[in-house]
Amino acid sequence: MNETEYVRTLLQEFVRIPSVTEADMPAILSAAEAAMEDLGLRPTIHRDVHAIEASSGKGGVLLNGHLDTVPVASGWTKDQAVWEGDWLYGRGAADMKAGCVACFAAARRLLDRGQPVALFLTTDEETTMKASIALASSPVVREAASVVVTEPTGLKVIASEKGVLWYRGTIRGRSAHGSMPHLGDSAVLRMARALPHLEPYAHPQDGLRDITVNVGTIQGGVAPNVVPDACVVDLDCRNPPTLSKADVDAVLHRAFAAAGEKVSLELYHEVPAAAVPFDAPHVRLLAGLAGMEVVAVTYATEMAWYAPHNPRCVVFGPGETARIHIPDERVSLAETVRAGNILADYGERLVSGEIR
Repeated sequence: MNETEYVRTLLQEFVRIPSVTEADMPAILSAAEAAMEDLGLRPTIHRDVHAIEASSGKGGVLLNGHLDTVPVASGWTKDQAVWEGDWLYGRGAADMKAGCVACFAAARRLLDRGQPVALFLTTDEETTMKASIALASSPVVREAASVVVTEPTGLKVIASEKGVLWYRGTIRGRSAHGSMPHLGDSAVLRMARALPHLEPYAHPQDGLRDITVNVGTIQGGVAPNVVPDACVVDLDCRNPPTLSKADVDAVLHRAFAAAGEKVSLELYHEVPAAAVPFDAPHVRLLAGLAGMEVVAVTYATEMAWYAPHNPRCVVFGPGETARIHIPDERVSLAETVRAGNILADYGERLVSGEIR
């Protein structure tokens, strides 16, 4: 089977298998296990975190991706896992089963050339990233010549990404009958006075360098005829590598202080910002092979957990970033094949010793 047919077949197989985060993962893990075995590898499944890895030799490139997806949701006009010319449509096609298949295609070529390579796939990236956290310090990560996270980048090379801080903010009021609201203290109205002070952070001057705050959810009250005694918001804050969690805390506390409101803040999810030098040898090598620029992004990937243990990290893969998590998600077959070829050349050049 030639490279294009290999990618076409495996990609459609992976996209056909539902793998929404925290749902049933045995089917997609079994498919990945079988694909690794077809390459002659002996995979190891980490059942406690639903991840799978396999390697041949030591000191080669580590190719990483996640097999989980967000839910399909509504608004689709295309069937799942259907080809239309060069495009495969389906949830997870770009984010990021195409990246995972590019890993397999690259590993296939590297193994044919007798080169070392490792594959590491997770299934909880869209939510907790527990697998990457648990295995980031393992030898397969630490000893790799480079760790490539094959998220959809349109084949651009990513060397910097923002961190993620999710806070739950709560304002407490006092209940009363809805016919006598003056006897209560509406937590909803108090939150409504506080939130406009966060609005400037939803319209940054520079999305890559500024802290941003998104008010993702809001909940308050139990019935129309009851004055709400609590109002809760979930905040998605993003910080560049040059700014810390303390800087984000300061932004939130200043905003709520300016509103004159006491808001209790609970941090319940965190992914650290990550960056490697844009001119690092491993970054320049991949950018040169791809013929693409090196960029920073506003979102987070599993690179955040690998970089502290292996600074030779980078993010690179097929897929249109602007078309993920939306209806009619799609990916290009030609771009996925090209990604696999670039990654194979990258893996071979890494072990030649030219960047050490």
